[in-house]
Amino acid sequence: MNLTIAAILTSFAMMSCENAPANNTQTAAAPDSLKTPVFVNGVTEANKGSKTGPVEVKGQMAAFKQGKIYLWESTGRLTNKIDSATIANNTFNFGSKNYESGIYMLGTNDNNMCPIVINPAEPVCEVGFKAGNMEAGLYAIQSRENEAWAKYLSKEAGLLKAIKDARVAGAKSPSLKIQYDQQAAAKEMELWELQKQLIEAYPGTFTAKILTWKQEPSKTDIRQYWSNIDFSDESIIRTKVLTDRIENFMRSFSKGEESGFINCVATVAENAKASDKVLEFSLNQMLTGFYESNMENICAYIIDNYVNGDACGDADLSNIIKSTAESIQNLSIGKTPPNFVMENMNGGTYDLYANASKNKYTLIMFWSSWCEHCKGEAPEVKKCYEDWHGKGFDIVGVSIDRNKLPWQEAVKTRAFVFPNVCGMKEYQSPVAKDYRVTRTPTFFLLDSDKHIVLKPKGIKEVQAFLAKNLK
Repeated sequence: MNLTIAAILTSFAMMSCENAPANNTQTAAAPDSLKTPVFVNGVTEANKGSKTGPVEVKGQMAAFKQGKIYLWESTGRLTNKIDSATIANNTFNFGSKNYESGIYMLGTNDNNMCPIVINPAEPVCEVGFKAGNMEAGLYAIQSRENEAWAKYLSKEAGLLKAIKDARVAGAKSPSLKIQYDQQAAAKEMELWELQKQLIEAYPGTFTAKILTWKQEPSKTDIRQYWSNIDFSDESIIRTKVLTDRIENFMRSFSKGEESGFINCVATVAENAKASDKVLEFSLNQMLTGFYESNMENICAYIIDNYVNGDACGDADLSNIIKSTAESIQNLSIGKTPPNFVMENMNGGTYDLYANASKNKYTLIMFWSSWCEHCKGEAPEVKKCYEDWHGKGFDIVGVSIDRNKLPWQEAVKTRAFVFPNVCGMKEYQSPVAKDYRVTRTPTFFLLDSDKHIVLKPKGIKEVQAFLAKNLK
C-alpha cells in the first residue's frame, strides 16, 4: 500500500519501466494539435526570488463551527506543523506573522489538509473552505494568489490522473498505444493551456511562478530540460515542483540504467549548486527516492560523492542531509538498524535488541489493518512463524495503524501470536520514521547480532532464506 499525503517520491525504477517501449510497437508523430505548446514565462521582477515578511492568515470554514485548525510549512512533499488556531463561529485567524513565500498546508488534521499560497507580497491571506473536505472546497476571499491557485488546484488532479491512466493503458495495450498516447497528449495540452491562462491572468504572483516551473518546455532535451528553473530561487523548495521535476527527469533520461541514473544525479546536482539550500534539498529528495525504490547502489553513490565526498565543492551542507545519509546507511544490509522499545499488545514491553539477541533470526514486519497486500500475505506469515519459530526464528509485527481497535482485531483475526506493537500515528510514528517506512508490508530480517541480513519484498523470500540458513 502506498504512503498517504506525507508520502514521498514515486519509485524511479517503476517509472523508468513504464517508459520502456513495447516490442514491435509502431509509433507515429502526434497530430499538430497535440505537439508541444509554446513555453509561457510567468517569472517577473515582482515574483522573482524568495521573500520573507508579515502575512495575516485567516479564513472561513463552512463545515466547522468550532475546533482547531493547523498550519504546516511544506518542503517538497514533506510537511512540518508550525502553528495552530481556534475555529470560532466558522472562522479562524492565525494573526500576522512572518512567512517565507511558498506553499503551506491548512488542515483540521493531517488527513484533511489543503495547500495554499502564502506570499509576503500579500499582507492578508484570507481563504475559505466550502466543505468538510478542505482541498475540494478551497476558495479565496482576499488573496489573488489563492484565487489563481484554487482555480488551478480544482483541475490539476483530474488532468494528471487522466494523463497517467492513458499512459498506463497504452503500456498494457501495445496495439492501442498510439491512441492512448494521443489521449495523454491532449490532456497534457489541456493542462498546459490552463497554466498559460492563469499565468497571463495573474501576472507577478507566486502562483504564476509555480505554474512557470511546472512547465517542461524542453522535456525531450537533457541539456535544456532545466532551462526554465532558477535554482538560486530558494522558494522552490517550499513547493512540490522540484521534487516532481526531478522525478520526471529521472524517468525521461535515465533509461532505467544505473549509469543513466548517476548521470541524471550529476546533472541535477550541478544545476542545484546555484544555492546550497536548493542543492541540499535536491540531494535529499534523490536519496529518499532511490532508497524507496530499493536502489541502494545509487544512494551509496550520492552519499560517497556528494554528502561525504567533494563533488559539492564548497557547498555548506547541514546536518539534515548528513542525518538522512546516516539513516539510509544504517538500514542497509550488514548494518544495525535503530532499536525500539514499545508496548506489546499481549502485555509488557517489546525490546527489539533484547529479543533479537535471543533468536537466530528476527523478522520485523511493518503492516497495517487496512493494507490489502498485508492481508493477502497474512496466511503465509502465520505459516512461516509456525514452521520456523521452534528453530530460532521470531517475528515482531509493527503496525502503522492510527486506531487501536482495528489493529487489535486484525491481529486476532489473522492469528498473529507473535509479539505485536503499534506506533498509532501511521507513517508519522517514530518507529516508522526511523525505519523510513513508506509502504506496507515492509520487512527487515535481523540476525542474533542485530545486523540486517535480508530486506525481502515478501514473506516467500523470508521462507526461502530460512530454508537455506536455518537448519
